[in-house]
Amino acid sequence: QIQKTELGVIKKIMVLVFNPIIEGVGGKRLTEVKGWNDPANLDQTYIKDIKAASGGYVNYQINVNQEVDDIPTKADGFKYTDQTYLDCMSNTTNCHGPDGVNYLKILADFDVCSKRNNGEIDELWLWGAPYFGYYESILAGPGAFWYNAPPLSGSSCSKQLPIMGFNYERGVSEMIEDLGHRTESVMRQAYGSWEAQPTHAWNRFTLLDKDKPGGAACGNIHFGPNSTSDYDWSNTRTVSSSCEDWLNYPNLTGTKEQFNCSKWGCDGYRYKKWWFAHLPRYEGKTDGKWNNWWRYVLDYECSVN
Repeated sequence: QIQKTELGVIKKIMVLVFNPIIEGVGGKRLTEVKGWNDPANLDQTYIKDIKAASGGYVNYQINVNQEVDDIPTKADGFKYTDQTYLDCMSNTTNCHGPDGVNYLKILADFDVCSKRNNGEIDELWLWGAPYFGYYESILAGPGAFWYNAPPLSGSSCSKQLPIMGFNYERGVSEMIEDLGHRTESVMRQAYGSWEAQPTHAWNRFTLLDKDKPGGAACGNIHFGPNSTSDYDWSNTRTVSSSCEDWLNYPNLTGTKEQFNCSKWGCDGYRYKKWWFAHLPRYEGKTDGKWNNWWRYVLDYECSVN
């Protein structure tokens, strides 16, 4: 018997699109100059994909959407001009170091934490280009932890603030992958560990055939159940997997199926949506943990309090 899915939630999003006007190239935006993607289109596809993959549970609503004629300042104070950024894109030896963006300056300049503190937004999505210095995801606020990035301390956020770093040179598949790594970090935090052992539900959900021959479940965001290496989403190797049984969570039956990448269409974009579609999203608790793992993904602080 498939468990009852929890009713959907609305998550309010602030979007900041750093997309400078390049005066030296006819006053066009950087995305147009480089022929990159329109963030607004990517947002809408991503929102639809995550709603579908979560069985209607996740409903993102963009409450603040601002396009910024600027390249954000780096953590060490360095700031690209239009020309030095174009120079970086023409030859990466011209790019400035590996250091990240100055997140605290962005939060302060755009009054982000007060919007989070008063309930106007639930998370922040940053759009930018290669070498802008974003992590795929990072967590600010009290009790912040590893979120596929070191915790961001020193902000005025009185609630945890998830920050996504998206790249308009790339596509929706990479956005979903960013959320996948955020999910892995959050579930490791919720269960206290993450290893290839059947010791708790999160560990069991992510088991791979290469680690436990015959014992695969759903894998992780980089490895399908049958993958033998990173990003190996088109592997035609057939394995025994219990992944479909996770649609019955927490009442797992132990049923396994034989399948290969044809299960998800043998490409990374479809694999990631397939993986998220199996993430438990049901009512109640098991072993003190929510049966709806999206609770942890969307608002960890609220889920544990």
